[in-house]
Amino acid sequence: MPPLSALRECLTIQADEAPQSFLARLFGVHPIAREARRSFSGALAELAVTESLSALGSEWTVVHSVPVAGPRQDDHRLVDHRLVEHRLVEHRVIDHLVIGPAGIFTLSVESHAGQALWVGERTFIADGERLDHLARADETGRAVTRLLGSALAAAGVALELVVTPCVIVDAPATLEVRQRPGRIQVVTARSFAVWLTGLPRLISPAVVDEVVAVAVAASSWPSSPLDDPDTTGADAHERRAEFERLRRRVSSARFRRLLWTGLGVVVSYGTVIVTLGSATALELTSALGG
Repeated sequence: MPPLSALRECLTIQADEAPQSFLARLFGVHPIAREARRSFSGALAELAVTESLSALGSEWTVVHSVPVAGPRQDDHRLVDHRLVEHRLVEHRVIDHLVIGPAGIFTLSVESHAGQALWVGERTFIADGERLDHLARADETGRAVTRLLGSALAAAGVALELVVTPCVIVDAPATLEVRQRPGRIQVVTARSFAVWLTGLPRLISPAVVDEVVAVAVAASSWPSSPLDDPDTTGADAHERRAEFERLRRRVSSARFRRLLWTGLGVVVSYGTVIVTLGSATALELTSALGG
């Protein structure tokens, strides 16, 4: 199962939240703690991508939570009276690595539900805010190309890799790709599987098998093993079930708020009609009395 880190974070924060009162539930107060709402949105994005990936056929292999290392900054140290430059490295994890007949794809999942997105050659803007999604996707794509290429070479597989970095966005209000950002693809979570399976075949099944065999080996990557015990077994399924219960509470609260809002509108219109009717009756009575 995929790691679903935002889902775990959301449930962890929500566990410290006091149960809602009867009145809060009755009036549809949002059940998610304010501190957990960002991770709740991220969890929805993770689940949307997971559902999209599950729609891929048997020709495709998905490796979740792939550890890669990328440059962070330069560190200059004095060694034997000489200034030596060291490259500090931070460990990063790619959400998903997808391998199939159309090639190799790195997936970075970003939650932008309800936002207006604009993408240019080097620019990603969400509701007017410039974000670094493209730069980070490009960096992780290059890291996978380097690391996977080295692992394939060590396994005796001669192959020129082409890795396509993808930024996967969940449920944006609008997505305008004005100019494609180089080799990076920006795709919605709901349309990703259809987009991917519609691409032309570039790799033979035999080559796909060779790449998959190397990609699933933990020794191909620089950090922790690919298999996270926290993402397997009954605990992971229980977390999914707990989150589904939480999502149903959110939907129920939203329905109650809409119900109360609609009731308020009806009462307001009713009050206006009664007021106008009373005024008209008084005017009619006054006219008849005159």
